[in-house]
Amino acid sequence: MKSLIAVGFASFYGLMIRLLFGFFDDFMGIMTLSALVLAPLVMGFLTVYLIKGVKNYAAAFFLPWGTSAVILFITLFLNIEGSICWVMIYPLFSIAAGIGGIIALAIRKRNEKPEPPKNGYWGQGRWSLPLLLIAPAVTGLAEGDRILNREDMNSSESVIIQAAPEEVWKQLTNINEIPVEQNETSFSEWMGFPRHVSTTLDTIAAGGKRLATYEHGLYFNETIADCEEAKSLVLDIKTDPTKIPPTVMDEHILIGGKHVDILRDVYTIEKLSDNTCRLTLSSHFWINTPFNWYAGIWAKYLMSDILSSEIELIKIRSEEPK
Repeated sequence: MKSLIAVGFASFYGLMIRLLFGFFDDFMGIMTLSALVLAPLVMGFLTVYLIKGVKNYAAAFFLPWGTSAVILFITLFLNIEGSICWVMIYPLFSIAAGIGGIIALAIRKRNEKPEPPKNGYWGQGRWSLPLLLIAPAVTGLAEGDRILNREDMNSSESVIIQAAPEEVWKQLTNINEIPVEQNETSFSEWMGFPRHVSTTLDTIAAGGKRLATYEHGLYFNETIADCEEAKSLVLDIKTDPTKIPPTVMDEHILIGGKHVDILRDVYTIEKLSDNTCRLTLSSHFWINTPFNWYAGIWAKYLMSDILSSEIELIKIRSEEPK
């Protein structure tokens, strides 16, 4: 029972911190070290701090993962966060919470020595715990957007197609409507990224406009920067985040927003034989977070998954019996 109360209190604290960061998003954004590292660390500390029966470091590390899971389900249920965001951030969030639990147990063990501090478990400073509780909010205000770091990235995927380059080019420039059976569910779609439903192109020449449409109102306006028939297609991408419905994607990974944007896609067709070629799709994009070392892993993985889905569609259509 005490364990449930401890997890409940730590979860309530975490939820309040999340709501606070959301309410003051202009000053202390969610995509900060304060919100995604320090706050869960304090949650993990509270979890172990309140459960006096935790005796070993393994339990102290993994018990706060349960607290993190409670926050996950509450914020998903209340539509505060999207599933795609949680899938990406839960490992980092839980590890930070686990470290907080280890710190709490280490302090407890120190205070259980033969001559513990007079003021008990938390040591000599009576204000130490209250200061710890407000630390994420204080550091969040200080952090703001100041340590965001834009990093340009590239991702590329290729597929071998048993068809002539001319046929691949034809399918690439005439995608139009995409039936569900030609678009198998990818990992990115499982995470919550909208399904690609159609792509239209008005002119196959420099300056031509291409519109890629996805479910729930997501779309990309693309302009042909360069093209060479049956060889290459270069597309500059412009996304207006204000025209994307807020229910489509989590605000923190909104394409064209503060933290991520896609700039250019390049299709390249390489002839291998009369009836075989290699289709490559490369994408140039950027991310803008204080922890690009972590966000970049997910960004590259998801982008590779999306690119693979796009070229697999062309492969399927190009290889269909005519």
